[in-house]
Amino acid sequence: MRKSRILCAGLATLLTAGAAQAMDCSRPATTTERLICSNDRVSEADQRMAFAFFLAYRRAPDGVRKEQIRLAQREWETTVRDGCADVPCLLRVYDERTLDLDQN
Repeated sequence: MRKSRILCAGLATLLTAGAAQAMDCSRPATTTERLICSNDRVSEADQRMAFAFFLAYRRAPDGVRKEQIRLAQREWETTVRDGCADVPCLLRVYDERTLDLDQN
């Protein structure tokens, strides 16, 4: 069970990044990455959201819907998540996004 969760989280990270490299916490490039890498609660929220994304993506009935989910995720990352400058903001937007993905 644990292996499948790790695998799913890894796949979700790849899907979320749009085949880009996963976040490198040894050299965070942005304020958001620094906050995610330096705070266990935010890192866990990021992992939960990535898993919810993976499940929503997997539930999509066709390639068109999968692409819509992927593009919506990228939009959320750049307009909502990256707009946060502190941990409370990130925790709030991650919880909201995870709930949204779980409901769709």
